[in-house]
Amino acid sequence: PDMYPGNCWAFKGSQGYLVVRLSMKIYPTAFTLEHIPKTLSPTGNITSAPRNFSVYGLDDEYQEEGKLLGEYVYDQEGEPLQMFPVMV
Repeated sequence: PDMYPGNCWAFKGSQGYLVVRLSMKIYPTAFTLEHIPKTLSPTGNITSAPRNFSVYGLDDEYQEEGKLLGEYVYDQEGEPLQMFPVMV
């Protein structure tokens, strides 16, 4: 509902996945990922930030395997909002 720390899509454990269903087919050129900066974190660290992640494209929600669009690393020392170009 807002951009305040703690109001996010949290995953239980060290792995998770997210599926975003769009109303029409698109051809993405990049993805962005945002996490709060260390300076706004109540603990002073952002160990909860995603580190390694992959993005897959699906033709529909019933597809078993998607097409790998890229594998990325979120830099916890970098900017809070980071952009990652489609690799494939």
